[in-house]
Amino acid sequence: MSASGPTHRHRRPPKASDILIDLLSREAHPQIAIGDLIGSLDDRAFGIVLLLFALPNCFPIPPGLASVIGLPLVFFGIQLAVGSRHPWLPGFIARRRIQRSSLLHLVQRAQPVLHRMETVLRPRWMAVTGLRAERVLGLAISMFGLSVGIPVPFTNFIPAVGVAVISLGLLTKDGVAVVIGLLIGLTGIAVTSSVLLSLGFLTAWIVA
Repeated sequence: MSASGPTHRHRRPPKASDILIDLLSREAHPQIAIGDLIGSLDDRAFGIVLLLFALPNCFPIPPGLASVIGLPLVFFGIQLAVGSRHPWLPGFIARRRIQRSSLLHLVQRAQPVLHRMETVLRPRWMAVTGLRAERVLGLAISMFGLSVGIPVPFTNFIPAVGVAVISLGLLTKDGVAVVIGLLIGLTGIAVTSSVLLSLGFLTAWIVA
């Protein structure tokens, strides 16, 4: 038996939350521009940024942060739908600065949950995570992003969770996770629509 052949196992890629924590911990400056944050990501940029901008809406956070980093989900979804290979944001969003410590604290809070999820995710149903499927996923993510941006209390976190699960599915090539994320996001849209319709009927009844 030859001793010259490779004996090491394939190492698993770093976990998404670990990448984000490392990225946010590199510099001591208290703020970071959204465009600079995106520009420093690697070839898994789309999956990472979708997760990053979905997470703040999955947890209770200060009011200003969710509005700043929720809108990019719509732009990223559109870019996936048209086949872009790297995320981009218009200047007025890319120049916005966010508190590095707030974002880092948020990712650290989510890290245990993300790690548990990533231990069970694996490549399967690969067609759901391919380039063609990403076009459809992009449209869905855009709709979920719009739902996240609607200021209806206790509803925007559901589509945000859907986007987070989809992003993990894309990063790990797990089509099952992508489908689950889609179902969660669609549930969120249904809940938001029901609340808006109820508010509309209530307003009409009061005015009448």
